[in-house]
Amino acid sequence: MTKSVEQLLSDAIDYAALKPPASIDLRDALREYARITSSKESWILSRFVIPFSQIPDLAKFADRRDRLQGPLNLCIFGPIVETLHEFRNTVLNIEKDIISVHSDFPGEVRTNILELTLPKVSVDNFNAEELVKAIEAVVTTSADSRLLPHRVFFEIPGQDIDINLAKKIIKVIAVHNKSVLKRKIDNYLFSGLKINCTPAPTAEFLAEVMLYARDANVALKFAGHNIHSFPSYDYTTNSKVFGLINLLMAGLLAYTQDLTVEETIEVLEEKNSSNFIFKDGYIAWRELAAPLMEIKMLRMLSITSINLTDFDLPLAGLRERSIL
Repeated sequence: MTKSVEQLLSDAIDYAALKPPASIDLRDALREYARITSSKESWILSRFVIPFSQIPDLAKFADRRDRLQGPLNLCIFGPIVETLHEFRNTVLNIEKDIISVHSDFPGEVRTNILELTLPKVSVDNFNAEELVKAIEAVVTTSADSRLLPHRVFFEIPGQDIDINLAKKIIKVIAVHNKSVLKRKIDNYLFSGLKINCTPAPTAEFLAEVMLYARDANVALKFAGHNIHSFPSYDYTTNSKVFGLINLLMAGLLAYTQDLTVEETIEVLEEKNSSNFIFKDGYIAWRELAAPLMEIKMLRMLSITSINLTDFDLPLAGLRERSIL
């Protein structure tokens, strides 16, 4: 395995087996997460994704803390809410639960990322003022403590998301990120956008979102239950399936090669794994490359990680192709 593969896939997958269609119970999900942290591919695993409603149940894991290789890194996601008022209350409740679990397990739990769905009414009416207030509520709360997540990814409610709406949300996040930088707010890094790939959006949609987010300096996070190593087709749902390598590579090359929408679509839809080149000094798709020294930084800027309900599914194809 090359150094570029290590950089590309390091901390790339957040384990989300509590979500459909896996929907396994918390005890079994934590047991599997602990198993993966002890495996030879543990370096690909990042956070354990958990709904804030189940945070109090982490006490059930108290007898298994010693099985983890290091602290339990959490990515907490909130519920879908209708109004700004409900959103603010949810943020306050999440804050209380996070502080509580850190108090119960000092030094053994870390909350790295928070995922929140923006209030539906504010998005449907595209009320930019309310959306900024929603984002600000999270930033203000997170900045109050080093224990709280300092990176938040906002999700657009609904499944059929219009590209123009996605661009408007990205712009709101980008403007607010600039405000955070100007105010030099402690204990907060940035806000990003989370895109759900189940059901799979079109490659055109993903390409446009990637490039618009790149130009706005807004990081992305993806989620999906059926992502393979490279693109394929799911006959049970009659839908295309995106590839883990394709998503990550498209994010990197969008920056290093200033990709067009058409080129980004080509990367996302590339099924021929031999067109991806993994060397110690660089990683490439066809003749377009990203140097090793930039991969880690660009992963932070482009696609931070991907929530998957099945950790092994995309890795199986990589093992078959001797990429891992």
